[in-house]
Amino acid sequence: LKPRWLELLGSGRSRNALGALSGGRGSAAMAADGKKTARQLADEEESDSDASEVPLEPVRRDTIPSAVDHFLGQLLEALKKRAIPELHKLYEDTFNKLTNENYANKKWPNADAVKEQVSGEPLFLILYKELYYRHIYARLSVSLEDRRGSWENYCKLLDLIISDLESGELSMLLPAQWLWDMTDEFVYHYQTFCMMRGKAIKAQKENDVAFFRENPDVWKTTTVLTYLHRLVRASKVENYLMDKTSGTNGPFSCETTRLLGYFSLMQLLRVHSLLGDYHLAMRTIQRIDMQEEVPLFCKIPACHVTLYYYMGFAYLMMRRYADAIRTFSEILVFLSKTSGVNHMSYQFDAMSKKQDQMYALMLIALALSPRQIDESLEKTIRDKHGEKQARLRGGEELCFEELFSYACPKFVSAAPPDYEANETFNANEAHQRQLHLFLQEMRQQQLLPRIGAYMKLYTAITTSKLAQLCDMDTDALRDQLMCVMHKTSQKVRSVGAPLDGEPSHCSEVEFYLDGDMVHINAQRIERDHGEVFLEQILKFQDLLKKMERG
Repeated sequence: LKPRWLELLGSGRSRNALGALSGGRGSAAMAADGKKTARQLADEEESDSDASEVPLEPVRRDTIPSAVDHFLGQLLEALKKRAIPELHKLYEDTFNKLTNENYANKKWPNADAVKEQVSGEPLFLILYKELYYRHIYARLSVSLEDRRGSWENYCKLLDLIISDLESGELSMLLPAQWLWDMTDEFVYHYQTFCMMRGKAIKAQKENDVAFFRENPDVWKTTTVLTYLHRLVRASKVENYLMDKTSGTNGPFSCETTRLLGYFSLMQLLRVHSLLGDYHLAMRTIQRIDMQEEVPLFCKIPACHVTLYYYMGFAYLMMRRYADAIRTFSEILVFLSKTSGVNHMSYQFDAMSKKQDQMYALMLIALALSPRQIDESLEKTIRDKHGEKQARLRGGEELCFEELFSYACPKFVSAAPPDYEANETFNANEAHQRQLHLFLQEMRQQQLLPRIGAYMKLYTAITTSKLAQLCDMDTDALRDQLMCVMHKTSQKVRSVGAPLDGEPSHCSEVEFYLDGDMVHINAQRIERDHGEVFLEQILKFQDLLKKMERG
């Protein structure tokens, strides 16, 4: 059977969707190139040079080592055969080994050299460029031309994928890890472009500013969001998540279709979090299969970590500390008991940093809403973060600020800056706005742990005595007690979608005011020992099931 992308190139109905895969040129130019190979054109140039006896400067071409040439040939064949296991091995193993051996500090061969020496098939070149630019972003310094080239290549790739999804027939099948890395890197390139643009404008780099003026559509926020929404819509993954037995094609039968839409939902959660819209971020994952025994996000450890990091951070910023602590606890316990990440993958270091960031965010949430957590996590916090935990419990604002700045996402502004107002431009405005909101909330709760600690010692105490212990006047204490009652009332999710939940009182102590007396509920609800053992038994049973499947 002829590969679908060849049929698309040969038919007029898909030329707009594909966007002229051979570099954005028109069909006439493509047809002209088809008459002569690159080698024939090079031979003609050489013969013309000999005839005119005018010496020409030799054209520099990247040399491709034999091992790399063999790898690219295998990759091309595996793409043609749609052999996912073979593609997975080439992508996860061979590509990383060749990178470490040959391209640790330099670029892979450019696409022109690969086109001339390996193959000029458009789909193969687009996927090769995706790897080529990703390697540059991961290990080398990225130029503006690299950023533009990466954007243009992603546009071609995503246009092709969306066209295939809408027609119901995919041109390519890729392993799950490559699909995740592709969507994840798409958002990462957007994020780094926005940050780099802000720094360049602040530094008043005229050449860079001129580039941004001339290329307003490169990594444009609305276009990035549009691509992700189109992938979700075209894949029909939300229909699949609502009822996994209601269809027979698309996401119901094709894993590549299903995962493309699913991973796009994760990236929408990420982009909306980067823009500071946490409620909308959580709405995008309303249909995620979190109640399944083995959800789809468990297929890729990086996807699992990304979901829980951004979901936990959104809970934290929405003042749902109990849900934030539970979310971070679940993923950190999971990471402490598993090691399913390829250590050679560029994702490994990013996941390790995310783990440290989630510990920092959980420390913040525990300081604002103390509660019991898993024993293994408590031990890790005591051993590695004991000093920070003490500073947070003491209400030290600088420690809150340091941990938040280290652990929060790298926020971006949705709109490009005003290029005319360089003097007043603030490259860190997006981060500072979110930090200001967080510190404002933290200051309102700064005295709550101290008040709660004193109330634990009594069953009833006068407001005047409690005010004296807290070094404040009686009226200020009454204000703080009202603040305690308001701030400790949170929406807590037990089942359902991430935004679901019931109002709950989440303070360590329960109290009520009766005139000048504060009455404290001294009865502490302790869990039955049988429940604790049963929870641990079920936890280990789930772990054994996952190990058997693996």
